[in-house]
Amino acid sequence: MDFTAIDFETATRRSDSACQLAAVRVRGGEIVDSACWLIRPRPFVFSPANIQIHGITPGMVRDESEFGELWPEIQSTLGDDCLIAHNASFDLGVLMACLESHDHPVPDMQYSCTRAIARRTWPQQPRFGLKPLSDWLGIRFRHHDALEDSIACAKIALAAAEDSGATTLEALESKLSLSRGSAGSWGKKGPTSRRASTRRKSSPRRSSSRTPEVAIAGSTMAGSAISSSAAPSASFAPAPARPCGISDSGVDLQRLMIRADFIRPLEGRKVVFTGVLRKLQREEAEMLTSRCGGKCQTSVSRKTDLVVVGDPDSRTVQASRTMSVKEATARQMAAEGAPVKIMTEHEFLEMIIAM
Repeated sequence: MDFTAIDFETATRRSDSACQLAAVRVRGGEIVDSACWLIRPRPFVFSPANIQIHGITPGMVRDESEFGELWPEIQSTLGDDCLIAHNASFDLGVLMACLESHDHPVPDMQYSCTRAIARRTWPQQPRFGLKPLSDWLGIRFRHHDALEDSIACAKIALAAAEDSGATTLEALESKLSLSRGSAGSWGKKGPTSRRASTRRKSSPRRSSSRTPEVAIAGSTMAGSAISSSAAPSASFAPAPARPCGISDSGVDLQRLMIRADFIRPLEGRKVVFTGVLRKLQREEAEMLTSRCGGKCQTSVSRKTDLVVVGDPDSRTVQASRTMSVKEATARQMAAEGAPVKIMTEHEFLEMIIAM
């Protein structure tokens, strides 16, 4: 999965009034680099409404370069990648308008839109804006900051690929029957459905203040304001306990898997399951643990961090015991001061959702 996610912020309603641009490079399904530029718009005019949205003031960009001066650097950063943006028509429109305003030719470009991708990947969702989708996926970010918006956009594309079982952007577009958008000196044509839209059910099988104004050394992507050799790690908001992933009737395993890949709340922890699970199959519980960064054990030991207890199984009942051997061992170890935590299946799922 290779692409570059971009996002613009503008000083006014004019498309050629870019005041911030960010680019986030993805290689092999991982965010590997990022760059961000503050831009002095021409004419040097800011709308109070736009300032209220993104917080960029005239004083913050007064001494920055104009887009035309930055373009060689930006073009080198973008390379020949397919560009991805959320509501890509806007961002490509800003890019093209800035190029034309500064007398630079518009190069041939390919692009895709995560709003269109999300609509076909998760058609059951009521809203497809960057913020609602990020909230649903558990991505916490500072909206209307170009760098953080670009990271969120990239993660939405990666989540869609994970859910669809696609390993390349081309494969994802093919699975969703989306054609790629294109742009050039002739204009632009956005991504379109290759066939009449049919709402795709999500498959449970692949349940997968401002930008910090510091320069992180070691970047291979240029950027006058911010650049880093590894994209800033996005943080993730605690999702509401319901209805985001668990309910009395069952588990939204698809969302939990996608969220798990991002936040890995069990990173490095050893987990033991015992008893009969009611909301997950044992195989699903073990797969979810692995995707969360944990490791399943078959027995309780001094290295065990979590013991997840289900209902008593047939062996426990037949032996006239009130708890399984694994649970009894864990409770004895806990009584002796071992740092093992014992929880129900529901508590286990709530913990993953809340992290």
